[in-house]
Amino acid sequence: MPTLAARWRSLGSHDCLQRSSHGLAVHGDRAFVFGGELKPRTPVDAAVTLLNLAGASFTSTLTASATDSSWPASRVGATFVACGGKIYSWGGRGGKAMDQLADNAAIWALSPGAGTWEELRTTGDLPEPRSFHTMAALENTPYLHAGCPASGRLAQLHALDLATLTWSRLADAPEPGRGGTVLAALPSTGKLVRFGGFAGRELDGLDVFDPASGTWTSVEAGVEGGGEGPAKRSVQSLVGLDGSLEWEGKKVVAVMSMGEREGAPAELGHDGAGFFHSDAWALLLDSASPSSYSWAPLALSFTSSETPEARGWLASAHAGGNTVILQGGLNAQNERLKDAWLLEVVVE
Repeated sequence: MPTLAARWRSLGSHDCLQRSSHGLAVHGDRAFVFGGELKPRTPVDAAVTLLNLAGASFTSTLTASATDSSWPASRVGATFVACGGKIYSWGGRGGKAMDQLADNAAIWALSPGAGTWEELRTTGDLPEPRSFHTMAALENTPYLHAGCPASGRLAQLHALDLATLTWSRLADAPEPGRGGTVLAALPSTGKLVRFGGFAGRELDGLDVFDPASGTWTSVEAGVEGGGEGPAKRSVQSLVGLDGSLEWEGKKVVAVMSMGEREGAPAELGHDGAGFFHSDAWALLLDSASPSSYSWAPLALSFTSSETPEARGWLASAHAGGNTVILQGGLNAQNERLKDAWLLEVVVE
C-alpha cells in the first residue's frame, strides 16, 4: 500500500529570521516575513524579510525610509495573508506593555513587487481590536477569526470585501472562544477549516465553515488505519493545499504540523517555554463524499535527512501544490528559532 509521507527540506537559517508570534505570506517564489517577538513581549522591528523558496533562505529586507509614514508599526500576534496580489496585515499587539493595536478600521496592504505599504480605511461591522487571531483568504476574500481582545477570547468570524473595504460579521464559530487557533482555506472545496486553539486549555476538534451557506459544522473526522487522531494543540501550522494529490481515493486538502501541546505552563505565556508537537498530519476528503473528512499521520519520507525540531508560535503558508513553508517559532528551551523549512506531502 502506498504511504502518505512528509518530505522535509531545509531552507537554512538567518539571524534576521529569529522570532515567534509573527506572520508569513507567500507571493510568487518568495515568502515575506513580518512582525513577531525575539524577546518576550517586545516586538521586533517593522522590517519585512524576504525568503527565496527556490533555495537561499534569506534574500533581502524591506524597511521604511526616515520620511516614510506609510509603514505599519512593529507588532506581535498579528495576521499576515496573501490575497488578490497583495499581502494584508491586521491587528496584533505593540510595545512592551503588549497593548492591543486599537485602530481596528485600518488594514495594511503590502504590494510585494513594489515593496511598499498602504494603510486602507475600512467600514462596516468592524472586528474589535485583538491579537493572536487567525486569517485565511478564500476566493479573494480575507476571513478573520477568533483571537484575544482586551479581555477574554473570541469565536467571531468576519469577512472583508476588498472591493468596498467593508467588513461583514458572519456566524460565530462553535464555542469556546479561543486564541492561537488556525483557520485554513481549502480552495478545492470552497470551505474553511479550523482545528484547536487555546481557551484556558488546549483544544482539538475540526470545524468547517461553508461561505455559501454561512454555516459552521463540527466534523467527526476519522483516522486512516485507526488509532488516535491529532492531539490537542494551539499556535500550530494548518495550511490548505490545492487538492491535486490523491491517496486511497481521497484528496489531500490540508496539512497540519507542530503546535503547543497539553501540559504547558499557561500562566507563563510569552515569558516561558511550553511543550510542543513535532508531528505532521494530512487532512483528507473523500472524493465520493464531499463532507467526509479524515486524518492520516504523515510518515517521514525516506529522502529526508533531517527534520525541524518541535515548536509552536511559528508562521506558515501555502508554497504551491502540496507544499507549505514553516518558519521560526518557539521551542521547549524557550528559544526563538531562525530556520525555515518546506514540507511537501508525497505518496511513496
